[in-house]
Amino acid sequence: MVPNVLAAIAAFGAMIFFHELGHFLMAKRAGVRVHAFALGFGPQLIGWRRGETKYTLNLLPFGGYVRMEGEDEGSTGEGSFRVKSVGARMAIIVAGPLMNLLSAVVILAIAAAVFGEPTGPSNRVGTVEPGWPARAVGIEPGDAIVAIDSVPMTTGDQVIETIHKSAGRALVLTVRRRDREFTVTVTPRLDETRGVGRIGFQPLPVLTRVNPLQALGLGVRRTGEFIVLLFGAVRTLARDGKFFESLGGPVAAGNMLAQTASTGVQAFLNVAAFLSVMIGIFNLLPIPALDGGRLAFLLGEAVRRRPLLDARKEGLVHTVGFALLLLLLFGVTLRDFRRLFP
Repeated sequence: MVPNVLAAIAAFGAMIFFHELGHFLMAKRAGVRVHAFALGFGPQLIGWRRGETKYTLNLLPFGGYVRMEGEDEGSTGEGSFRVKSVGARMAIIVAGPLMNLLSAVVILAIAAAVFGEPTGPSNRVGTVEPGWPARAVGIEPGDAIVAIDSVPMTTGDQVIETIHKSAGRALVLTVRRRDREFTVTVTPRLDETRGVGRIGFQPLPVLTRVNPLQALGLGVRRTGEFIVLLFGAVRTLARDGKFFESLGGPVAAGNMLAQTASTGVQAFLNVAAFLSVMIGIFNLLPIPALDGGRLAFLLGEAVRRRPLLDARKEGLVHTVGFALLLLLLFGVTLRDFRRLFP
């Protein structure tokens, strides 16, 4: 379990690193002076200075930041973020989320080139979701569901179809785990959002080998599918009033990665790519302190041809927004711990 947890921490740290690297590289390209490149918040664990920039690894691994000259204060000297054109500043802000999306494309392309293209679900379990019947009866990632009610299941489609149409009816699953088979009785729960029965697991895919060019195209296509899936899920949860109830934080994300790592590298990379997309899209939300909040101010400046607020007042807005986000993150993290360790 420890190697899986370490792999999850490394993957999550890489997503943060590449996000901040996008901001950093674009800022350097635009001639903006960068004072700090940090992974994590809070007390410094290690740090070093190279040129004008101090690089640090901090205690709380919940994000990171790039601190630029003039970003949240009125500095207008050479190398200040404030003196650059609106277009250049937008490019610096957008570069972080775009790096997350590009990272997802690369991860998925590598996974496809090495392991193959998913062409359908298998009868093997990928991830098991907390709070659902599959977890309660002891189904684990890597298990294969080889029969349901004594009827052989040779494909993932058969497994999914049988479970989907059996909401509220007890099913006897024959499960193969490594070199032994056993049975469990589980009752699918109605998923009101989708209108089907579910026991709470995601199947591993069936894989077909592809060449590098096909793998790159697949990476782009699947990243697009992840974006559409994410927006669709958010819209459905918001419509049903379950958005905040379903919101998870770094602990939930890390647990998902650690669970998936036990099923194999290919599944782990797919989940890592999806989380990278989530981080990129989340950061584009028009909320103060997030990249999307800064973009909203820049869009307003582009329309009005002058800043919406002076630098210090805008910086205060982002500071307050950051404090509120930290409170939300703290609350979500506590809830994640309660869900994982009831």
